[in-house]
Amino acid sequence: MFIKVIALHFLLNDVVFDLDPSRMMHPLDAQRFEALSIDYIAQLGKEMFAENPQAHRYNPERARRLCYLLHLKMPRVNAAQFLDHGGRGQAAEVLADFKALNEMALSMMYQQQVTGQLDATKVDGAVWHRHAA
Repeated sequence: MFIKVIALHFLLNDVVFDLDPSRMMHPLDAQRFEALSIDYIAQLGKEMFAENPQAHRYNPERARRLCYLLHLKMPRVNAAQFLDHGGRGQAAEVLADFKALNEMALSMMYQQQVTGQLDATKVDGAVWHRHAA
């Protein structure tokens, strides 16, 4: 009997991360994790993106960990967007949006990313429905 392990992907802004738990740098302590609320985890994301709007690109391990925490707290969610509307580096001005995307579509986006065919414009239009003015 074979058990097929399905890859777990998570879209953060315009980057699709592979969330294989075995690749996480620090294992989660169950008691400490239980104490974290979704609001606290979202605040961590807001602070991360207030520091650097491209944090998901410049610190992929930290971004992957944020995705993993979000997914563990909200198992149906597999996409998050953190967008600094103020542009002044204030966490209070970073908006957070969460979505549950079709897993097959997310997997296809991951494959496009691997081959260099996925860009921010495609993701914004297809997922976040933002279009350049």
